[in-house]
Amino acid sequence: MSQVQIRFDVPRHYVSVDAFVASAKATQRTLNALNQELFDNRLDLELVVFAPEAGSVRQILKVVVKGAAYTYGFLWSIVQVLETDLAKDVTKELTGKYPSELVSEIARDYKMKLAAANSERERKEIEAEAVEIMCSQVSGVLADASASALVASRRTLEKLPMSDQAKFELIDSQAELFEKAISDQSISAIEIEERDLTPVTRNAFPERAIRPRRPKTEPEDIKRWRVATDTFTVTSPQLEEEDQKARKWKGKNSADKVVLFTVDDKEFWYRFHRGEISFGENTTLTVQAATLVVDGKVRSTTVLRVLSFEGQKLAEPIDESGLKAILGSLDEQASASDSRSLFD
Repeated sequence: MSQVQIRFDVPRHYVSVDAFVASAKATQRTLNALNQELFDNRLDLELVVFAPEAGSVRQILKVVVKGAAYTYGFLWSIVQVLETDLAKDVTKELTGKYPSELVSEIARDYKMKLAAANSERERKEIEAEAVEIMCSQVSGVLADASASALVASRRTLEKLPMSDQAKFELIDSQAELFEKAISDQSISAIEIEERDLTPVTRNAFPERAIRPRRPKTEPEDIKRWRVATDTFTVTSPQLEEEDQKARKWKGKNSADKVVLFTVDDKEFWYRFHRGEISFGENTTLTVQAATLVVDGKVRSTTVLRVLSFEGQKLAEPIDESGLKAILGSLDEQASASDSRSLFD
């Protein structure tokens, strides 16, 4: 469900304009914060207002992911993000459920239909249908998370595994809504309808109306590379080298955490194209991987060298001077001689 239905509990069928507008603004800010934190602002989102039922005081908003400009590959990379630990932790904390339960079903259905397509036109129609379904799923996840964030306790928002700036946006958005609700004496409670969320009664407004302290802004993003050797169990390979930006490899690392990555090892690709290696179910790779961390948040993971494939040795690790040539500079704690997992 991609709607956010905010119900104001009032004795009469009206509410102040300030409170009504604040609910829409708070939802928009919350949505923007989630888009930035989870998807690096890559989604083209729109929050639209649905006309409420006559004689009621409801703010009915709908989250729309505009799918017309997206290809299946791009949107699939967005959906893959929902399976990362960050997205799962945030949405689980806010909504009580994981976001990607239907993702594998969507992909499987798409592949089956594509394999049975008899023409290019039919394939394009199948892709357009898949994009529409994925847009709907992502809209629903963002609507669920946004709705939950609007009425969550302050403690819940403060412990979210998000950046300080993202948490500030969520908390400040909520504070803006409840400030206006306090000013309107007729509002006795605010409820998010059609979701299993406890209504917020007036005595709980003040806690949510407290404005958070704005986080200190850094002059520039702190970027660093972390390089280490790890074992990846591949659950979804991307065997088209040129398409890795659109859809990444997916697997689990030695800590059993989901990791999305690209492979930038020319020798590995040469072996693959010659048919020397092939992928089966849950193929294991020992890799030398570099992870780009920006302000403490993982942005990308690149396999620089595949050291072994299903236990068969393929190559030696790149030495420190070679890594510096590739990455520019290294995190001191993750030099080429550091064998710890970068995901510890």
